Amino acid sequence: MTTKNSIVPASLYKTETGKNIAYTSYDKAMTLWNIDYKEEYVLTDFGKSHVIISGQEDGQPLVLLPGLFADATMWYPNVSVLSKTFKVYTLDMLNYGGKGQPEGKAIKDIKDYQIWFNQILNHYNLKNVSVAGLSYGSWLALALARENPSILSALLLLDPSETFMPMNGGIAWKGFKTFMFFPNREKYRKFFDWLGGGYSDEKMDIWFEHMLDVIEFGSTKMTDVPMHRIYKPEELTMIKMPVLVMAGGKPILYKDPQAFKASAIKALPHAKVVIVEEAGHGLNMEKPDIVNEEMIDFLNLNTR
Repeated sequence: MTTKNSIVPASLYKTETGKNIAYTSYDKAMTLWNIDYKEEYVLTDFGKSHVIISGQEDGQPLVLLPGLFADATMWYPNVSVLSKTFKVYTLDMLNYGGKGQPEGKAIKDIKDYQIWFNQILNHYNLKNVSVAGLSYGSWLALALARENPSILSALLLLDPSETFMPMNGGIAWKGFKTFMFFPNREKYRKFFDWLGGGYSDEKMDIWFEHMLDVIEFGSTKMTDVPMHRIYKPEELTMIKMPVLVMAGGKPILYKDPQAFKASAIKALPHAKVVIVEEAGHGLNMEKPDIVNEEMIDFLNLNTR
């Protein structure tokens, strides 16, 4: 749960030029949102955290966490639907991707994540908050719920990496070859194309180019981020709030999605677990209609 690098980077990007390229593609990806929103910075112990706010002023609060090396832009297929009912706070992370401005202390473990997260909630005076994440963001949502069980009202975990069972071993090998042996943009593209099951469309292509900018020009490495872990059922007894788990039906992140479903139910017997057929790891982009309907129905049922 710790990271080898405890030094706060001067920027999430290696150069000012790279940062400008990534910020430009970030802004282009934000044109996909097609809703009104505002961007703010919240000062935390770990730097200035970039937050995008949308939705209903009197709506129940919903916080969205991105996957590893992604940022708030990744929620473009979902945020407009969610914003019709909820007050949505979409976060960039302060240790990878997006427009966060790290300073002060480095995020080294879940306790640091908890401090950062609580400072954002306190800034907006948020209580009884629902939290959704994808991939690493799903693991982080659950990890935060273990630390904050009394203030989180619901969890939505989209294709969580590890968390309930080991991932497909081929991912680690493919990732090692991609990021350690002469890494370049084309290798990144092939790896994430495989991870997503080969799906793309015009909108996703715009977002994907931004993610590649973040990876190519970003200063963060895998070893700079607290690693996720698998939780045993006895470690999750404090998770009493409603939980929705959704996973891609393509055998990518997990060779057997049904085995993943069984592991998730064993860990959280009260959770609703849905396998989204013909979806890869980016199921929120590949099957947005299904994902949005499941998320809205779940939140409407459990946050009123």
